[in-house]
Amino acid sequence: MKLTHIKNSDKLDFYSVDETAFEKIPLFEGGVQAGTPTSTDNQLDLDLDLHDHLVKNPSTTFCVKAIGESMKDAGIQSGDVMIVDKSLEPQNRSIVIAVIDGEFTVKRVNVNERELYLMPENSNFSPIKITQDMNFQIWGVVTFIIHKAI
Repeated sequence: MKLTHIKNSDKLDFYSVDETAFEKIPLFEGGVQAGTPTSTDNQLDLDLDLHDHLVKNPSTTFCVKAIGESMKDAGIQSGDVMIVDKSLEPQNRSIVIAVIDGEFTVKRVNVNERELYLMPENSNFSPIKITQDMNFQIWGVVTFIIHKAI
């Protein structure tokens, strides 16, 4: 995957997504069982364009590399690449890229009747209560996470 570095902060590295970044990859048409093995009669006969699969709104999509462990229980490890769409409206429980008083973070949104929290997915970190005194903005919703298989 070819990404162009745009900006970095203490917690995140930002990249642009070029349409040529995701080359077409052969796709095994029948899929692969994660349980009982199946026949190998299926063949590689389709191409999977990862750009088409991962990027629904090209003009509003960017990539961010995660740094740190605050979202590890959501499957986001340090070094993972997150695909982020700025055009999506964040919903309760969405994972978002946010800016709080000039600092970037990735957290899960938790909204109730009166309060907004950004929740880590690691018990070693504390929730962040968003108040009117904070300069707060959501930059986008995380739609996909790319990481190396263990």
